[in-house]
Amino acid sequence: MATDRKSLRWILLHGAAAIAVLCSLLTGLRIASLTRPEIARFEELLPQGQVVGLHILSALGITVVAALYLAYRLFASRDASANTSSLSGWRWPGWHRAIIRAGYPALLLSLISGWLLFGGTGWHLRDWHYLGALAILLYLALHAGLYLARWGRQSLLRTCLPRGGRRSGPLLLTGGGLLALTLLLFTGGWLATHNQSQIPLPVTQIPLLDPQQPPIEIDGYASEPQWRDAVPVTLHTDGGANFDNGATEVTLRALTNGEEFFLSARWRDATRSLVHLPLIKTEHGWQVQQQGFHNFDETRHYEDKFAVMLSASCAFGAAGTAHLGRKPLSSRPANWHGKGYHYSSDGQLHDLWHWKAVRTNDMYLADDNFIGPPDQVRPGERRYTAGYQQDGKESGAYVMNWQWYKPTIIIPKRLPKDPVQLAALQDEGSALDNSSQAEWVIPWFDYQPYSAEQDAHFPQGTRMPSVMYNSNRFEGDRADVRARGEWKDGYWHLEMARKRVTGSPLDVPIADGTCLWVSAFDRSQVAHTRHTRAVRLQFPGGPRS
Repeated sequence: MATDRKSLRWILLHGAAAIAVLCSLLTGLRIASLTRPEIARFEELLPQGQVVGLHILSALGITVVAALYLAYRLFASRDASANTSSLSGWRWPGWHRAIIRAGYPALLLSLISGWLLFGGTGWHLRDWHYLGALAILLYLALHAGLYLARWGRQSLLRTCLPRGGRRSGPLLLTGGGLLALTLLLFTGGWLATHNQSQIPLPVTQIPLLDPQQPPIEIDGYASEPQWRDAVPVTLHTDGGANFDNGATEVTLRALTNGEEFFLSARWRDATRSLVHLPLIKTEHGWQVQQQGFHNFDETRHYEDKFAVMLSASCAFGAAGTAHLGRKPLSSRPANWHGKGYHYSSDGQLHDLWHWKAVRTNDMYLADDNFIGPPDQVRPGERRYTAGYQQDGKESGAYVMNWQWYKPTIIIPKRLPKDPVQLAALQDEGSALDNSSQAEWVIPWFDYQPYSAEQDAHFPQGTRMPSVMYNSNRFEGDRADVRARGEWKDGYWHLEMARKRVTGSPLDVPIADGTCLWVSAFDRSQVAHTRHTRAVRLQFPGGPRS
């Protein structure tokens, strides 16, 4: 057996490749579980937490080792061709070698599709990347399983202990040089990937006051002439529910007048979803129409949304705030949907603007939120959101029209004075009718307090909105972001604006070098699209934050 042992150089490269492939496979399956519920059945086998950066790090490791191995094979083939003048020496490689060679295309498919996804190509490669991962999983099972079947426990000695004998100086020098080259390529590749891979978004300077041009009006149209000078940047985002192939392209443009920052976003969404958890009258009472809201993962009866996260950090995984898995915080409650939590593990605060087509659009605001360290657990609180929190407000709110949520029957807080007020909302098809002008937001004072006597006037099957405005808009810290979205011809158009420096400790100052991420929601609660590389703001001559 000792004579069958490998060289130290082979063991180092083989070990590095095995660790990187296994790490990439496990972290990749965890990421895939966001959109593939079948994988969540095996979630106990998968790592939790900040796995996105680890996945990219391991992919880089595989790439470096594969490149070195390819170079070795090319040089080895050249040496072999010098010693062999014909194909007479070629032979069928044997069953185990055939399995090893069958793994090459699977690895190549995974690497190419993965790096194309990282680059943000518009090709729908997520499924091919997933198939490549499954092929590698099968390959590992066959490769390791057959090896163990042939050599038993001696396999560990064969793959972990180098063969004995005295090594020559040139051989040791070659091995040391190869190891140094591997580390150099890996370190250089990681620094370049981590620090230089952001997508630049130029922020066009406009005058603070210009009597020749109209001021920027936040109306969702971006029709002012100043927007024509803004450089558009288009991102491919995917992994969201209900979009075609789960993906949509988002085009961003940015302006600043020195004091304010303006952002325009346009993304494809075939349906204007404005029906948010409607109530329906059943024979037993009122019920919330939902498909996954009970687990905080509604993907049918929900409004369209758009999120922008800003941070001084440009780290992978939304500035390192994306912690995947059902229970990434061992000391905190598990999440209901199994996807994970957003929180910062280093105490850093990240800004989150959350525009909602029903709940905030008529306020001409985006919900000004933030992501910080994990919040404390409050007794009786059904949903724990970790680091995802809302800025404070002085007044104004939207509330849901039920006294206590239950998945079965609820009691509304308020009812219309006359069932005729709900006539325009009774068509089931209005939920997907993009031309419908039906209002799915209730002004609080248009309805009256619930009573059984008034409830008797509503027939079974009546549909009623569930979102009520207490006032026209938020006031205070939570109202720092002005926003308005308009849907037209299969696209949402959204304008947002905020002071570059608000003075709030919960807001990130917007400056040259600030990174942002965007996510689109198509009538989904948490299943949003995403992109890997951060967008880095480039201000004209502005100081770096």
